[in-house]
Amino acid sequence: MRSLIFYVVIILAANSGFSQKFHDIKINLVNYDNDTLLLAYFYGEKQLVKDTLFATKKGSFEYKADSILDPGVYIALVYPSKEYFQFLVNENELKFTLNGDYKDLQNITVKGSKDNKLFFDYLSYIAEKNKLAKSLNEEKTKLTEQKLDIKEIDKKLDDLDKEVNAFQLKLIDENAGTLTSMLIKANRDVQIPEYEGSDEEINLKKFIFYKAHFFDNIDLRSPVTLFTPYIHNKIETYMEKLIAPIPDSINVGIDYILGSMNQQSEIWKYYVAHFLNKYARSQYVGMDAVYVHLVKNYYAKGLTPWVEQDKLIKIIDNAVRMENVLIGKTAPDLKLYKEDGTPVKISEIQADYTVLMFWKTDCGHCKTSMPSVIEFQNKYKDKGVKVVGICTKLGKKGNDCWEKVKELKMESLFLNLNDENNYSNFHSEYNIQTTPSIFILDKDKKILIKQIPGEKLGEIMDNFLKIDIKE
Repeated sequence: MRSLIFYVVIILAANSGFSQKFHDIKINLVNYDNDTLLLAYFYGEKQLVKDTLFATKKGSFEYKADSILDPGVYIALVYPSKEYFQFLVNENELKFTLNGDYKDLQNITVKGSKDNKLFFDYLSYIAEKNKLAKSLNEEKTKLTEQKLDIKEIDKKLDDLDKEVNAFQLKLIDENAGTLTSMLIKANRDVQIPEYEGSDEEINLKKFIFYKAHFFDNIDLRSPVTLFTPYIHNKIETYMEKLIAPIPDSINVGIDYILGSMNQQSEIWKYYVAHFLNKYARSQYVGMDAVYVHLVKNYYAKGLTPWVEQDKLIKIIDNAVRMENVLIGKTAPDLKLYKEDGTPVKISEIQADYTVLMFWKTDCGHCKTSMPSVIEFQNKYKDKGVKVVGICTKLGKKGNDCWEKVKELKMESLFLNLNDENNYSNFHSEYNIQTTPSIFILDKDKKILIKQIPGEKLGEIMDNFLKIDIKE
């Protein structure tokens, strides 16, 4: 009896393994002599290679997955022309065949996938309508050049647009749940209602509506969305075109997008990392505030468990150092020293504008910038501006600072300071990664701007002085 039970268990286990199904995709291309074909897929802003397929016979390829593929838009790329066609993968249609001609990759037929048939039929329909629209526009151009009436052409174009719009809406409605329906809907723009009022009022109302409904046609909670060709451009358009390019607004925009996704989903993970990397690399002044916001609200709160612990510690530590010197914050109050040992605190420097310049004696960029900074101080010293040169050499090399100050004739022009023993921990307090590092502070020692080239000091200071005059 025990043997029989054991035997039955073996059979059940075997049948369970045998019934396991994964994607099996065949691609047949007539007139294709190359023995390889590349299978790739969309992943946010990237296109990643899934596998290289080798011909089972001339023009025939097969991909047998060892697991269910992520649903989304995939790419079949041929050599040597590097032309390609796209097709769909979903979790319900695991086995299907794509047939086409290497000489005409725009006409693909499919067996075993209703979603792909719907997709390819739609592409054919759109290609036909685009061809007609192109012909009508060419005719319109000729009539315009001849100064002839174009009303009839405009009506035909308008009718064509209405026809395509109706076709899309019908397809979306009748095929809910398919990838094709989702793709078409996602690529449709938001329909803005008509408003009344002045032109300015109407434009403002339209903008507010458009921004509020920008993602109406996209399900950011769907796991498929990340594996489509449209999502990244859509998000970038929202962030770059509809959000004011200042940290506070950008932070609100990012929180809105991430809050519209399933937390810990693949797309959520992707965009948490994407935004962090984007604003860590940003060359625009002040964008480190976005980096700090992301770290404090996502990484430091344990919401990114996939990040290795040592990397997470570095990310958080970096954000902490950045936060000390964000634009708008009061500058850290260091105690530094003159050549004779007299202590000077940043907070005690009397000036309408204080320019802190962290520099090194052997820094190539410092040597390039210093003449501009000297010229700047000569020009603005009678306008309430004080340049403070903070030499970053430590220990015995601290003596090099004072020799260089004399060599550059800075001793009577700048307030020259140093902290050779590093009691103030200035590197960390001001997050000094490179030199020169220049900060402009207002009379209350709040940071107005930072990390600017010495050559731009005059131009930037003129803007601050103009603001003062207006106020």
